[in-house]
Amino acid sequence: MTDAADERDPLRLATVVVVNWNLPEMTIRCVRALVEDGVDSARIVVVENGSTEESTELLRAALPDTVILRLDENVGYARAANKGAQLLPGDRYLFVNNDAFVHRPGSVRRLLASLDRDRVGLAVPRLVNDDLTLQASVVPISSPANAFLRATGLSRLVPNRWQPSWGHHWDHASSRPIRAANGTVVAVRRELWADLGGWIERDLMFAEDLDFCWRASKRGCLVWFEAESEFVHLGNTSGRSEWSDRRRSELVGRAEGALIRNELPRLQAEVTLFFMCAGLLARMGFFALKGEREAASSLSGMLSGYRQSR
Repeated sequence: MTDAADERDPLRLATVVVVNWNLPEMTIRCVRALVEDGVDSARIVVVENGSTEESTELLRAALPDTVILRLDENVGYARAANKGAQLLPGDRYLFVNNDAFVHRPGSVRRLLASLDRDRVGLAVPRLVNDDLTLQASVVPISSPANAFLRATGLSRLVPNRWQPSWGHHWDHASSRPIRAANGTVVAVRRELWADLGGWIERDLMFAEDLDFCWRASKRGCLVWFEAESEFVHLGNTSGRSEWSDRRRSELVGRAEGALIRNELPRLQAEVTLFFMCAGLLARMGFFALKGEREAASSLSGMLSGYRQSR
């Protein structure tokens, strides 16, 4: 007989999806951290997204109880993650980048349990860098007003309690509803996942997380930030193995620009992107004067991406 407490355990029928592209050692570390935090190995799907056969062999040897889905080519993050979720349906889903690792014990259970809150459709944890400093992940949904504040630097003056909607300078210290977040680790209700049809499958990667938050809000669902759930995130490791920082920034800019143009009325979208581009130009000039060429080049890539989204 199944214990009633087990029936209510958010981990019991949750499906965890991790996408790998030729970084097996990192993926093994990610999965083992999840298992140590209480996730059943058999409920984890690792999607080999066009990786080499050697990578797949390493994963199968190190993670014998984990479901391994091998794809012959790299189909992009969204398609790969969707295929992983389809392979092993669950009552809730947890998508974890392979460069993210559980840091605070009990984080997975707390994050999944937050989906039981009224109207909450998806939830994200607190992220920290490798040195355990805060990695700001909560972001506003772009609009002309907050784009202006960010471009002028005035968003730094917005009080902390308003920051999640107006800037990136929130302290991430308390659990609360937010507008959007970078999707390093995302928990999603099964009903919302089915309603939205999973991650949107456009390009290779980037902006799927913001798009999902935007679409969820249109369905009347809340995005929840769970401060008691904490992961270490190394940051963009997979992308760096394939693209330069400038190229990656260009792809991010193109995806975000396309999302803004798709979701906002035309005039609002143009004004929003105008302010965003103006802010990038100002920061590029600042870094160029300081001689920080890599930072200026990365911002130049983002600007190019916004322009390509027309």
